[in-house]
Amino acid sequence: MTFSPFHKFLNLIKPGNNDHARPLLNEKSICGLYYRAIQEPAPIVYFPQDLELYERIVMKVRDANLNNITRTACYIDFFKKHPEIQWSFLAHMVSRNAGYHMTDIRNNLLSHVLSKKEQKAIFSFLELCNSAIFQDVYPQLLLYEQWKNTGHSSFHLLKKFNVSIFMNSIWNDFLTTNNKQVLTIGLIMNEQHMIQKRILTDMKKPIGVEEWLFLLQDRLEFASILFPYGNQSPFSLAGLSVSHFEQVKRRILLGKKLYGILFHHSVFPSAYSFAINHSHSGSRADYWPHIYSKEDKINRLYSPTLCSVWDNMPSFTPSPADWFTDQPIEVMAPLMTMMMPYRFSMTRKWKALTSLLVKLKRD
Repeated sequence: MTFSPFHKFLNLIKPGNNDHARPLLNEKSICGLYYRAIQEPAPIVYFPQDLELYERIVMKVRDANLNNITRTACYIDFFKKHPEIQWSFLAHMVSRNAGYHMTDIRNNLLSHVLSKKEQKAIFSFLELCNSAIFQDVYPQLLLYEQWKNTGHSSFHLLKKFNVSIFMNSIWNDFLTTNNKQVLTIGLIMNEQHMIQKRILTDMKKPIGVEEWLFLLQDRLEFASILFPYGNQSPFSLAGLSVSHFEQVKRRILLGKKLYGILFHHSVFPSAYSFAINHSHSGSRADYWPHIYSKEDKINRLYSPTLCSVWDNMPSFTPSPADWFTDQPIEVMAPLMTMMMPYRFSMTRKWKALTSLLVKLKRD
C-alpha cells in the first residue's frame, strides 16, 4: 500500500459515533494547494492604485474593529451581500457566542466566582482573539468584494495585510472553482492556526484564563456554541460544547462540525432569519428572553448587554508571524473531509441547565 502523509493525521480525527464524515478533496488536490502555497513568490510591486486600495481597507477595518458588536454586524452584513462566502455567516454566529461569553463573566454567577482582575483578564483574552480574527480576515473579505465588483484581483495585497501565504492558495482556488466548502474550511484552519501562533503560543495567556476554561468546560458546561433556530419563540438551540480549547486540531474539528450544523437544511433558513431579525447585543436575552434578562430580575437570569458592562479596548496589533511557515503537508488534512454530527440539539440540555439556575436564584 502506498504511504500517505495524511494517514497518521486521519487516525487522529476519525469521526466518532456521533459524527458523519464525507469526502471533500482528494490527496492530489490537497498536494496541489500545498505546493502552490509554499512555492517561492514572485517579487510584488505595489502600484499607486494598490496602495490606495490598501489604505481604504485599513481604514474600514479600523473603523469596524471596535468591539464584538461591530465585528459581528460586519460579518452578517457581508454575508447578506455575498451569500457564497458561507464562512461569513458562520463567523457571525460564532462571534455572537463570543459576545455571550464576554457578558457571562459579569452575570450573577461568574461575577461571584471570579475576582475583578480575573474577569478583566478573561475578557481581554476573548476580546483579543475576537479582534485578531477580524483584523486578519476582514481585509480578505473586502479584497474578495473588490474582485467581485471590478473583475480585477488584488489578492497580492494579502501579504501587505500580514495574511498567511496559505490563504493565497485557498483564495486562488476559490476564484477558479467556486468551491464554498474548501474556502470555508480553509478560513477555519487559517484563523485557528493564526490564533495558535500569534496569541496562544507567542503571547503569555492572561492569569485566570486557564481557570475559567476549566470551570466552564468541566464544571458548568457553559462553554457551548449555540445557534438559535426554529420558526417561533422560544427558539430551539443547535450547537456543540467546547472542550480542549488549547488544541488547534480540536478547534478546527469543532469549526468544521459547527459549519456542518449551521448550514444543515433544518437549521440554516431559520438561523439566518434569526440573525437578520435580532440584532446582536451580547445578551443571551437576544435568543431566550423568557429565561434571560438584560436587567437583573428575580425570575430571570441576568445577561447584560456587552456595552453596559465592558468598555472598548485599545487596538492591539499581534505578531505578523505566518503560521504556515515550515508546516508539513499533513497540516492540510482537514480539507479532506466535511464533518456533520448526527446529533446537535442543545435545547433540552440548555433548558435543564437554565431551569436549575433560575430555581437556585429564586431560592
